[in-house]
Amino acid sequence: MPIVPKPCASFVVSGVFQHFTRDALKKAITINAGKVVGSISAKTSYIIAGENMGPSKLEKAKKLNVKIISEEDFINLTS
Repeated sequence: MPIVPKPCASFVVSGVFQHFTRDALKKAITINAGKVVGSISAKTSYIIAGENMGPSKLEKAKKLNVKIISEEDFINLTS
């Protein structure tokens, strides 16, 4: 299923990433008109899941039906 970004989408960043540091990933989100938020809520658009993502964040994202994407998905979304 293709990822369709919402205008001013909100993102939670969790885990360790191969292509970005966490700060660089957060900057890429804001450069692409997204909003970085610190915790998952029903208003969160996406969670970018890296390696070793916290299990409680994963569980909460699934419970709230937040779209979980990978680092590669984010790169494709913004290119």
